[in-house]
Amino acid sequence: MPKVLPSVGAFTVQCAKCFKWRLIPTKQKYEEIREHILERPFYCESVQEWRPNVSCDDPEDISQDTGRLWAIDKPNIAQPPPGWQRLLHIRGEGSTKFADVYVIFLFIVFVSLRV
Repeated sequence: MPKVLPSVGAFTVQCAKCFKWRLIPTKQKYEEIREHILERPFYCESVQEWRPNVSCDDPEDISQDTGRLWAIDKPNIAQPPPGWQRLLHIRGEGSTKFADVYVIFLFIVFVSLRV
């Protein structure tokens, strides 16, 4: 049975102008960008929403190297509905598929205790 590797360690998006990789601070923000990437391309200036003064003139946040496993996500996939989350589990070496994608329902249980 193939070993399952840990899930995503960092979310990044490549600038459509300079092709530099920019770290995205949250999975939610990444999903928002990915959902509309074809009609609204991502540019380094988009990072200014959470990191002021970033431009194509700045060094990239992260670069592709052999120390990490890189995967390119499909563009323009709609976000899961509220209360649901998309999970990506990368498969290990020797597997016939690269990863498994799950959409799961997240629920919160509130417990009221009387003392």
